[in-house]
Amino acid sequence: MLLVGALAVIESLREFFFVNRPIVLFVYGLTFFVMGFAVFLQSRRHSRLRLARDLYWLAAFGILHGIHEWGAMFIPIQASYTPRVFIDLLQTLQVILLALSFVCLMMFGAVTLERRYPRLKKFVMVVTVMWGIGFWLAFYFQPTIMDWHNASNIWARYLLGLPGSLLAAYGLRYQTQTDIAPLNIRYIYQTLRVAGGALMAYAFFGGVIVPVADFFPASLFNYGLFEDGLGIPVQVLRSFTGLILAVTIIRALEIFEIELDHLIEQMEIERIQAAEREQIGQEIHDGAIQGVYSASLILESMEAHVAPDTEAGRRLQQAKSVLNAVNTDLRSYMVSLRAETPADPLIPGLQKLLANPRFQGMLDIEFEHDGEPMLKPMQVHHVLAIVQESLSNTLRHAHARQVKITLRQENGAQKLQIEDDGRGFSPQTVEAGYGLRSIRDRTRLIGGQLDISSAPSKGAKISLIVPEEKP
Repeated sequence: MLLVGALAVIESLREFFFVNRPIVLFVYGLTFFVMGFAVFLQSRRHSRLRLARDLYWLAAFGILHGIHEWGAMFIPIQASYTPRVFIDLLQTLQVILLALSFVCLMMFGAVTLERRYPRLKKFVMVVTVMWGIGFWLAFYFQPTIMDWHNASNIWARYLLGLPGSLLAAYGLRYQTQTDIAPLNIRYIYQTLRVAGGALMAYAFFGGVIVPVADFFPASLFNYGLFEDGLGIPVQVLRSFTGLILAVTIIRALEIFEIELDHLIEQMEIERIQAAEREQIGQEIHDGAIQGVYSASLILESMEAHVAPDTEAGRRLQQAKSVLNAVNTDLRSYMVSLRAETPADPLIPGLQKLLANPRFQGMLDIEFEHDGEPMLKPMQVHHVLAIVQESLSNTLRHAHARQVKITLRQENGAQKLQIEDDGRGFSPQTVEAGYGLRSIRDRTRLIGGQLDISSAPSKGAKISLIVPEEKP
């Protein structure tokens, strides 16, 4: 009885979804289209988060995939009053649209993993070309246009959809771990992890379960497996997976609003700090410097009453020298408080810093660069401070003799590397020092990415990636 009842339920479901197939396809397309459109509208091109730029590929996938599924609903409606040649053309374009959507999904995975696997874009291009060649060759070998479309659909899912979904899931997880987790926004972190899980599920429902064909694995894992076994079309499960993906991605877009709030807060903090520096500089000028100047005048008035060749005369000259040095230092501090950013671009600033006798006399420094990068004065300020702190650490702790500094442009960003031949350090001590904490804090302020690698007796290497921005 239970078996008979289960079969009856499955048959009822199969009949229900068959009758309502246009609604299923419409919801399927709508789910992905809304996700893509929402991501496209909400993404921040100028965000410091790498994910903001990468999400445009996911948006393109959602929009194209949604239009493809709507084609499966509307093209059969057109077939009743449209010439067959035009329907064949529409169905051919529908298959191409499916492949393009999967290419965008695969590119999303490639760009999110670009820092770790820089050659993935080439892999995407190679696989895309392979599918394109197979698509046109199949036109000459398949007996009918319908068979051609069916085979092209299947191989688009195998070659593009399956690896694209897996790459996208892995890339989203990688970006979540590297860029989102350090922000300590737990619900955004968990939401993106769920989105990664939805992409994994779509890899199965969209990349493994394909239309029926007479070759393995399409002969086993196909649409009939679900419709005959469960009474539910695979499109329903894809729609559910797409709904989870859409909700989680749209929810995670709140990270850009949080980032904007933090940016405004940081600007307010910098404004307050600038006002405080100005006030401290003014107090130094009106208080300490005037006091030191008055003391110098008093000492000068005593010179007429003290013979210069006596012990008191010599001590008087020493006191005057000390006060003059203090006055000079106070004026230097006052000026430095007001100088928030360097006047020179980065390359002249680095050359001036490396020419400092403090470093030049103790280290053999080699500097290579591609030319002046497009960085804001604030970025130049922090990069110079990072280089200075790195060289100071090298002098104090590394006992190095040679340092190589390279500045190269890579993928729209500047990559700065500082390598030394010193004694290195254990990775467990990276977080301990004040200098390294300062370097990490400054990297975060300029929206950069930092990697510090070292080992005992192996030297150390600091790699800093700074996004280029027009000053």
